[in-house]
Amino acid sequence: MADYMRDEDEQAELLKEWWQKNGTAAIITVVLAVAALIGWREWQGHQGEQSSEASKQYQVMVEALTAQQVDEAAVNKQAEALKDDFPGSAYADYASLAQARLAVQAGEYDKAASLLQGVADDGATDALTYTARLRLVRVLLQQQAYDKAAAELDHSFPAAFNGMALELRGDLAKARDDQQAATEAYTQALETLQDNGEKDRVQMKLDDLKS
Repeated sequence: MADYMRDEDEQAELLKEWWQKNGTAAIITVVLAVAALIGWREWQGHQGEQSSEASKQYQVMVEALTAQQVDEAAVNKQAEALKDDFPGSAYADYASLAQARLAVQAGEYDKAASLLQGVADDGATDALTYTARLRLVRVLLQQQAYDKAAAELDHSFPAAFNGMALELRGDLAKARDDQQAATEAYTQALETLQDNGEKDRVQMKLDDLKS
């Protein structure tokens, strides 16, 4: 028991000496750690609130876009709000895609190309980048801007987008009256695409070349 008590006394003295030397620093470290934890939780909460608000605004835009009678003014207003409030986010990119869709429907191809180019160059996700790039190619083909379309198609595409890219390469070759290149691209697209509807569309294009 005496040995145990002596050890307790020695440990207490050592602890006292350590505290005199390091107590202030220890307190500061603990305070900073707690502050960082609280800050992190507040930041997470803020991010959650931001995401929830963006989701609500996005839903309003989608409802206006998919209504039986599309309210273009409402779509554009909500799209601009998303881009202003959540720049660099996927929601902002979706807003640009929605505006580009309306621009194409209105025949405003320069506006559509500009909106799509922004997402194609700096999309929030790879999927958005590839989606915007393929849609941009369709607009460029409509504008007969074949060199620009070819430059966009020179980018590599992952498997999920490669079939669509091959179809567009076929469209570009056909527009340039290169039937052989178009046939090859459409044939490769048929081998790559998984969706039957898309394959049927490409098959029709291929059959049209042969007729």
